[in-house]
Amino acid sequence: MKGYYNGNLNDTKMDEVKLGKTKNTYIQWLVTRENNAPYAMRKFTIKPEGFIQMHYHDYVETLFILNGECKTYVDDDLLNLKKGDYIFIDTKHRHKIINTGKEDLEFICVIDYPDNMDIIPVDEE
Repeated sequence: MKGYYNGNLNDTKMDEVKLGKTKNTYIQWLVTRENNAPYAMRKFTIKPEGFIQMHYHDYVETLFILNGECKTYVDDDLLNLKKGDYIFIDTKHRHKIINTGKEDLEFICVIDYPDNMDIIPVDEE
């Protein structure tokens, strides 16, 4: 096996995110354990008026905003993030991301691989 893996975003499959009420959100898996990496690097695209429903999981994640702006809820806190901002979210903290702009929200998300990779949606009132 080679000691590296490379690819191109334009050649990477884009899938719709299917998590509860999540809307107009897409994911591309760029680097994964299948590439012999101990983490995953993913690119998300959330279209205008799209969002990722409130949820939590056992893995940690770091998001880096490439383009656009969003409201990010972590537990009871609200953060307004824009291009160039980043956030680390620890394991089991509830979080939600809403595209608040008129253009695509794009961000890189790096996660680890705990034993339990389940994503638990949280219903909000």
